[in-house]
Amino acid sequence: MSLLVALTAVGATLLWFRPSPRHRLGRLIPSGRVVRSWAAAPVVVAIAGVVAAATLGLLTFGTAGGAIGLSSALVAVTVLWSMRRQRTASRAKRRTEDVVDACQLLAGLMRVGHVPSTALRIAAVDSAVFAESDAAQRVGGSVVAALRRQSREPGGSGLAELATAWEVAEATGASMTATLDALSDRLDAARKVARVVDAELAAPRATGRLLAALPVFGLLLGYAIGGDPGSFLLGSPVGQLCLVVGVALACAGVWWIERIAAGAGG
Repeated sequence: MSLLVALTAVGATLLWFRPSPRHRLGRLIPSGRVVRSWAAAPVVVAIAGVVAAATLGLLTFGTAGGAIGLSSALVAVTVLWSMRRQRTASRAKRRTEDVVDACQLLAGLMRVGHVPSTALRIAAVDSAVFAESDAAQRVGGSVVAALRRQSREPGGSGLAELATAWEVAEATGASMTATLDALSDRLDAARKVARVVDAELAAPRATGRLLAALPVFGLLLGYAIGGDPGSFLLGSPVGQLCLVVGVALACAGVWWIERIAAGAGG
């Protein structure tokens, strides 16, 4: 019976956060103007998971179980969010590295006398970054459009500048050699700055995570000196409220530090 009620609560939450009609209509819009209606799906799943854990704990073990379920769910959501964010950031960094290397390769090929179309075809052999652009070029498509489409991916912003340079060269017939040299130098300098910023932000991020885990060591210390903090946290409504609020604040602290670090890192 408790499981049925919990599943009902999860279903109600999903229905409440269902995509709006405007978002569903976005699926019918051509690819250049598609609205990603399920961009908030991880948030909905996280909220549903927290509600389900709290409801199941409350119905099974009373208010103490509800407090434990809610706190555990908040910790799990924070850990999963942090891991997902770190994985996304790592992919973006690798993509940025690939874009910088690809632009340097293309600039080198043009510097030795290759025309842009030939240089792009040769560079695509060694760099997967230019695979889509080269394929578009081979079938008579727009290289500029392909580059701009790729630039919208995480870590691919440098390709937007390359697309602009390519478009100007196509329209005016101007040489791209000097422009690509300047672009590759700027992207390389930005990459070096990003590495320094990441190294400097590693310590604050580690400190924030350590501070979030300190309450656990505080509880262990309480048991070590002969106390019983668990009885207070689970044996009274005030303690249960303290448990939930404390866990929520610790999770919010981790989220806030990660947001600040991400903003500082650009």
